[in-house]
Amino acid sequence: MANLKEEIKRRFEEDKVTYETIGAEIKRHRLALSLTLQSVSSTGCSPSYICKIERNQVKPSSKYLKEICKKVNISEDKIDYLLNSKDILIEAVKLHYFKDINKEKEYYEKLEGLDNYRTEIIRLIFSLTNNNLSEASKSISKIWRLISSLNDLDLMIFAGFYGIYKYLVHDYVEGADYLKLALDFNYDIKYFRPLILETLFKITAKIGSRNTYKYYRLILEEKNLYGENLNLDNIHYNLCLYYLAQNDEVEFLNTKIKIANKFCLVNLDVLYNLIYDKKQLNNIDLSKLNDFVRLAYLLKKQIDFNIEEIDKTTLNSEIKILLKYLYYKKHDLDEAYNYLIDVAYSQAINKDLYIYAKYYLNEIAFDIARPAKYKNFYKMYLEFAKVSKVVELL
Repeated sequence: MANLKEEIKRRFEEDKVTYETIGAEIKRHRLALSLTLQSVSSTGCSPSYICKIERNQVKPSSKYLKEICKKVNISEDKIDYLLNSKDILIEAVKLHYFKDINKEKEYYEKLEGLDNYRTEIIRLIFSLTNNNLSEASKSISKIWRLISSLNDLDLMIFAGFYGIYKYLVHDYVEGADYLKLALDFNYDIKYFRPLILETLFKITAKIGSRNTYKYYRLILEEKNLYGENLNLDNIHYNLCLYYLAQNDEVEFLNTKIKIANKFCLVNLDVLYNLIYDKKQLNNIDLSKLNDFVRLAYLLKKQIDFNIEEIDKTTLNSEIKILLKYLYYKKHDLDEAYNYLIDVAYSQAINKDLYIYAKYYLNEIAFDIARPAKYKNFYKMYLEFAKVSKVVELL
């Protein structure tokens, strides 16, 4: 009996999710053609019945659905798309998980001429897959205007990909909030949960949250279910960076041995030797280093370069700020101190970057601290205490 109830509930929910976008499209097309409910109605399909279809209060029969759609210029292939839009939404999640853009053109053709919240969520997913943040932002604005219309399934997926968008634009705390909200829903969409957990892990590792290892463990659990394309080398690389930032040498070394990717290992070896001053940095091939590690190596070895080289890299803003501070620290302590106060620390506080803020505060306190600035330092310390409390909740 319990299984029968679950099956009935599942089918009811699927029908509800399947038909919800159809009513919105019928109404949009009808209004675009300046047609009244009366002009679209027919025998057996009254204006009040059409109104209920548009409001998703009834499930229309196939006969009446085709008749109404024909009158408002919705072609049969678009009807078929609308009836299958839930499956296409779920497929879009999978394509994003695998970073597969081969089917994107096919789906964009199906989206053409349709403009409801689900088609915008699909466009948002494809925009994020292509790292096209400006197009993603446009889709998000449209979806926000329709947010009250979203059912639970669409709302869950939107919350998740909005959180991913926030991560990509470096708004880490708000991104983490929406990612955690997405995990609170009960819908089990394949590949969605590991995708959300991986992004949460990257955020917590970057901001130095103590929950980093918690999300790492949850990712490992998901690997048993959806292991195809779960890049554990990348995950362990990020975990190593977290341990380096936490000055946890033992956990760093224990995690590094799990990495097979030679590029990751070379960069971690250089960072490790730079941080712990192991004096094992001879004959380094700079072409095998990423931008950040290469510039950090040049600074440590006191090999001079123009600071404009930092701006030429594709590194994100907080990494560029860190490298500029390290550059000034090597060349001009006065400039370094001013840069800490005016740019580096304030940016870290504003972006809730706990690790960076902590590092800059320690630099102000110990490396180039000045007694006359103690009052200003104390004020910054209080700001830092507030940020760290927010970050530790993630």
